[in-house]
Amino acid sequence: MEVKKPRHLLQILELGYNVMYNDVDMVWLGDPFRYLEGNHDVYFTDDMAVVKPLKHSLDLPPPGKKGRTYICSCMIFLCPTDGAKLDMRKWIEEPWSKAKKANDQPAFNWALNKTAGLVCLCIFLSLPF
Repeated sequence: MEVKKPRHLLQILELGYNVMYNDVDMVWLGDPFRYLEGNHDVYFTDDMAVVKPLKHSLDLPPPGKKGRTYICSCMIFLCPTDGAKLDMRKWIEEPWSKAKKANDQPAFNWALNKTAGLVCLCIFLSLPF
């Protein structure tokens, strides 16, 4: 989807709406909204972690071998905050988002790394699903 995904998400945020995005090959087995607790800007899933314990860290995981985190862009919940909008803008600006046939996940992770500490992030607990 290249740069289209973050552009569409940003447009919805600019209208003042919360946004729940998930890939079409993902299936919910329960209501995810009851697990979106707190006042975070962005909620997402960690692509490299085993199932997280109930009292897991909400911090961005440390970068992996390629110098970036491995957060999955297949499920993102965004609140219409300045922080979420900043993440979407940074994602759009990443060169990986503009490359033809590029997977958008590395660009999403670079954007998260660049805004770490500026945006209130939450790793979504996938245990109930």
